[in-house]
Amino acid sequence: MNISDLPKPSEAVHAEQSVIGALLIDNEALYRIPDLAASHFYRNDHRLIFTEIAKQISAGKRCDVITVMEVLRDKVDDCLVYLNQITQSVLSSSSISRYADIVMDRAVKRALAALGGEMMDLQGTVEPAAAIVDRMAAKVEALAQKRTQQEPELMSDMLSNYVDVIQARMEGKVKPIQTGFADLDNRLDGGLERGTLTVIAARPGMGKTAMGLCLARNVAFWGTSLFLSMEMSRDQVNDRNVAALGKLPIAWLRKPNENDTDEFTRLTHACKQAQEMNFYIDDQTALSMLEIRSKARSVKRKSGLDLMVIDQLSFIEGGESDKSWEVVGEHTRGLLALAKELDIAVVLLCQLNRKCEERNNKRPILSDLAVSGSIEQDAANVIFLYRDEIYNPDTPDRGVCEVITAKQRQGEPGTVGLSYIGNQTRFASLAREWHPAPRNTPRRSSKGGLD
Repeated sequence: MNISDLPKPSEAVHAEQSVIGALLIDNEALYRIPDLAASHFYRNDHRLIFTEIAKQISAGKRCDVITVMEVLRDKVDDCLVYLNQITQSVLSSSSISRYADIVMDRAVKRALAALGGEMMDLQGTVEPAAAIVDRMAAKVEALAQKRTQQEPELMSDMLSNYVDVIQARMEGKVKPIQTGFADLDNRLDGGLERGTLTVIAARPGMGKTAMGLCLARNVAFWGTSLFLSMEMSRDQVNDRNVAALGKLPIAWLRKPNENDTDEFTRLTHACKQAQEMNFYIDDQTALSMLEIRSKARSVKRKSGLDLMVIDQLSFIEGGESDKSWEVVGEHTRGLLALAKELDIAVVLLCQLNRKCEERNNKRPILSDLAVSGSIEQDAANVIFLYRDEIYNPDTPDRGVCEVITAKQRQGEPGTVGLSYIGNQTRFASLAREWHPAPRNTPRRSSKGGLD
C-alpha cells in the first residue's frame, strides 16, 4: 500500500470559516472555545487568522475585519475580501463550540493519518518493535486527551457543596485511605488522600518494596488494592506477602521443611487471610504508562480500586522525550492524572541517588530524589524510609524504620517510627514510645536487609 493510496486528510473548511467569522462578530466567544488552537486548523491562512484574532483579543483589544486585515494583508491573499465573506456568512456566535469541536475532530483524524504514515516508515528500521509500539501508543493516547472546559466559580457559590463535604467527613462517609499504621495515619492527617500521588523513596535495603506491599495488604482487607511489581516475579512477591501475613521467616518459605508443624500452621493461616483480601498483583515488567492505565482501569471496572502501588519508577518504560528528567515528569504527571480520574491513591516507589551517603547524617532530604524535580512537584506526599542500622550496626534504633514525611501538601512534615522485622519483610507499629534522634556518625557498614 502506498501513501498515495491513503485517503486525503480530513478537513473542515466551512467549520474553520465559521469559527473565524463567529470570533470576528463576537470577540467574547473566544473564551467559550479554550481547547481550540491554531494548530487544529487545516488551512494555513486560517491558522494565521485565528492566531492574530486570539492575539488581539487576549491583549484586550477590539478585534474585527479591519484590525486583522491591517496585520495580515501581506500574508493572506485578498485578505479584506475574504474576511468580509467569512463574517457575512455567519449569523451569530451561538454555535461556535460546535464548530470548534468539528475543527478539532478533523485535526485528530489528520494526526492519526500522519501516524499511520510514520508507522509505515518505521517498519523498515532496526528499532525494536516493542519500542515503536510504545511510542505510537503514547502518541495515540495523547491525541485522545481532551481537557474538559470548566468555568471558575465564586467561593461563596462553592461553599454549599463544601459544607456537604465537611458533613460527610464528620459522618465518616468521606475519609482518607488508612495505611494501617496509626502513627503514620496521624502524621498524614488520616491517611492517603484519594486523587493524589504519594512517593515513597529510599536507598536500597531500606524496605521500599516491603512498605509498598504492606500498604497494599492493609488496604486490601477493607477495600481493593493493586500492586504492580516490575522488579520481582509473582512468586517473590508472594514469598513476602505470606511471610508477612503468617509472620514466617522468608528463608523458611524458600526452603520449607514438612516436619516444621508450627511453620505450616502459620502458612495455612496466611493463606486463609489472603482469601479475605481483595489484592491484585501484576508482575509484568517494563510497563508503559498506557499499560499502567489499562491495568488500573481494568481492576477498577471489575471490583473497584482504592490504592495502586507501583514498584518502581525507574522500571516504567516509554515517554516522548529523549531527556530522562522530562520522561520522569511525563510519568509522574500521568500517574497524578490517573489518580484523579479513578479517584484512587497512587503510591510510587522510587530509589534515591547516592548523595545522602556522602553526608554524615544520611537521612534523606528532598534534593536526594533522583533525576527530576517533577517527582517532588507532582507528589502530594514524599515519604523517605531510613533505617539507622544499615549504616550504624551498633545503633540503639536497631529494628526501627524512620518514616520521614519530607513533604505533605496538606499538612506539616515530620517523622514517625515503625518496627521493621526484616526476616519477615514486614512493618508493624512500635510497641514503645520513640522519638527521632538525628546523629552525625560516620558510616560503618553498607550491609542491609531485604528491600
